[in-house]
Amino acid sequence: MIETILIDGLEYPFNKEKEDLLDGHVFCKVCGEQLDSEPIELFGERHIFMKKCLCERKKAEAFEMQQRLLKVESIKKACFQSPKQYSHRFEDYRGKETNAYITALNYAKQFGEMKEDNIGLIFFGPVGSGKSFLASCIANYLIEKEMISVKMRNFSEIINELQIGGFNLDRNKYIDSFTNAPLLILDDLGIERDTAYAKEQVYNVINSRYLKQKPTIITTNIPWKDIFNPSNNMEYQRIYSRIVEMCIPVQVRAEDYRKRINNNKLAKYREILSRKGDTR
Repeated sequence: MIETILIDGLEYPFNKEKEDLLDGHVFCKVCGEQLDSEPIELFGERHIFMKKCLCERKKAEAFEMQQRLLKVESIKKACFQSPKQYSHRFEDYRGKETNAYITALNYAKQFGEMKEDNIGLIFFGPVGSGKSFLASCIANYLIEKEMISVKMRNFSEIINELQIGGFNLDRNKYIDSFTNAPLLILDDLGIERDTAYAKEQVYNVINSRYLKQKPTIITTNIPWKDIFNPSNNMEYQRIYSRIVEMCIPVQVRAEDYRKRINNNKLAKYREILSRKGDTR
């Protein structure tokens, strides 16, 4: 359905099903924008080029958005172990007035500078206070806005996967996937088994991040005083000394949100299940 017409004496492809010819110019039948450009001279010859109309620009934008969403989904799948973490965002955090929230948000916004200087964070506080949620918020912010690859794991998962993988797992490649990530989030430091093997893996990952000058975020229930002044155990000393060098301590002071959410859920369904109604 394409034919050749002359515009200002120059050949131009014309599709009469999708385009209109008016006053010597070609227009899109849908959006009405002119498609032929002003003649320009290239290498001593005059040319007319086709411009993208509003319809084509919208199609291109929609395609780019779709590709971006697919890329974001792929990064999140590699980052998180639980799909529930995909939706953790700063606007949903309860406690926006807290120093921990402000620090986490500013860290995400200034990540370029943090990365340049290898600045990490360590969120410490009681169980259920929102440490992991804040770390997930940072990850989602960087993934969605900057499409930065982030990895979030706890050492129990890492050690289990190393042991389960056996000889079929390329251990160096597996560890490299964590040590080479632009940002690594180590969740719940201290819940891993207290064995020499476990502590060696913890040190290897943290020390590799330190040597490669890559920022790391850590969440833990361990009090900061125990990290800053560790016991005489040499294995813990060398792990914690690296953390102190790499991470700014951020105390998360908050109530146990998980307990409150669970109590609200129990109250809701207790009321539903205790209603008297038609038994038929």
